[in-house]
Amino acid sequence: MNFDDVIYLLLLVGCIAFGEVYRKLKDLETKKWVGTGVGLIVVLAVSGIHLLHPVFLTLANILILTYVNKSLCHIVSFFWSFSYLFFFRVCHYVGLEMPPAHTNAILMMITLKLVGVCYEVHDTWKKRGLLKKEEDDEIKTKLKLELKYEEVDPSPVDIFHYAFNYVGVLTGPYYKYRVYVDMLHGTVVDGGLDCVQAMLRRIWVVPLYSVAFLITSYFFPLSFAEEDTIFTDYSFFYRVWYMTPVFFTFRMRIYSGFVLSECVCIMAGIGAYPKDCEPKPGKGPSNYEALEKKENEGQKEFNFETIHNIDEYGADFTPTVRAGMRCWNMTVQFWLANNVYKRLKLARPIKEALTMLTSAYWHGVHSGYYLSMLTVPFILAVEDYFDRLVRKKLGDTGKKWYDWFSWFIKMQNFAYMGMAFLLLKVNTTLHYWHSIGYLYHGLLFLMHCGAQYVNLILGKAQYKLRKARATEFIDENTKISYKRTIEVAGEPKVAAISLNGDAVNTKKDE
Repeated sequence: MNFDDVIYLLLLVGCIAFGEVYRKLKDLETKKWVGTGVGLIVVLAVSGIHLLHPVFLTLANILILTYVNKSLCHIVSFFWSFSYLFFFRVCHYVGLEMPPAHTNAILMMITLKLVGVCYEVHDTWKKRGLLKKEEDDEIKTKLKLELKYEEVDPSPVDIFHYAFNYVGVLTGPYYKYRVYVDMLHGTVVDGGLDCVQAMLRRIWVVPLYSVAFLITSYFFPLSFAEEDTIFTDYSFFYRVWYMTPVFFTFRMRIYSGFVLSECVCIMAGIGAYPKDCEPKPGKGPSNYEALEKKENEGQKEFNFETIHNIDEYGADFTPTVRAGMRCWNMTVQFWLANNVYKRLKLARPIKEALTMLTSAYWHGVHSGYYLSMLTVPFILAVEDYFDRLVRKKLGDTGKKWYDWFSWFIKMQNFAYMGMAFLLLKVNTTLHYWHSIGYLYHGLLFLMHCGAQYVNLILGKAQYKLRKARATEFIDENTKISYKRTIEVAGEPKVAAISLNGDAVNTKKDE
């Protein structure tokens, strides 16, 4: 653990402790300015003069929301913010000083926030327009309820506050602007929610993750994969196995950071909603009828699912890559699904590929991100093939064995892609992948070919079956359908006669 990581850890712990004070602030404006002030101090502590980058990006998005039509503001913000994110990462090539790594993490989260709030403003404008035109009372009632819990009207100062509030400014989790507004106007303290106990129930795993990280990073350093001796001094099976403890080390580090970030949110009281309204990570409430009912009743059982960013058990033990990804960085997964995947009117595989491309671009300019994440759509396609061709045809016992095998392949695929994500550079990534013969790319190719072959065989069988069944019916364009009684072996039959006079189908006349 280097000095920057120590500073980063201390700032997270400090933010957790400060939540006990921040949560109890009653005045709305005081709460806004205190949260923003602490956030700016945190950003300044890790970024120094490079604080100007997130400030400039935020001011530019304020101008976009102020002067660009609401029908286009989200698109302009998306392309502007992601373009500036690219410039930020290559600015040292044009003579500017290279920013610290933690500033990159800060700008990544602020980018999601600023683009996200533009999408929220656009969606609010769109739904208000639909409400004015809609005549169906049931649909109007639904739109009114959605607007009640989703609509936003941020001022320029409000956007600045949202971007730089200390909660989540370092490493997330992402939360919508409306979630931030609900926190400012919320009644978490008055509602009787014990945030300290909720935080303690979440943070206890961090020491375990941290110890595991320190031990495995010492015995299984990532640098081993970059050495030339990996070819000469170690067996092929050891090289294949080595990525498993390296990926375990990576998970322990990420789990620790994500859980601490969740604890910052819990102590600040952000993302606390009644359990019955079914909050979703990043989004907030999803069942507005239940939320309306709970507000009227005044009885609330809260949870912090809105800022739940990592489901460690699900990430490690779900049987497929698709299910595992849904448990990883869940608030960012929501942002990608809501603002990229669902907005694209394309075929599902293309949407998945473009969403993963957006994720890779957001993570950085290094080729390792693209080598890693752009492998995912192919894995998902193969998983879907085998689920349809094999798993759905198995019994309960067969499905259990299939899921165990699928889980093993999934973890190996994650570790294989994780090496590219960690090594970053194309030469070091390919150096390691070459040392193990591009094993999982090869396996993926063989499984894909196998699935296609099975699909082809089944397709031919289904075609023959359909063709056989088609002879039982009369094509209206080429045949005349009628019945007549004919004698076959002395017994009366009912036959459908084709144009050439052949009997196509017969059955006993009643």
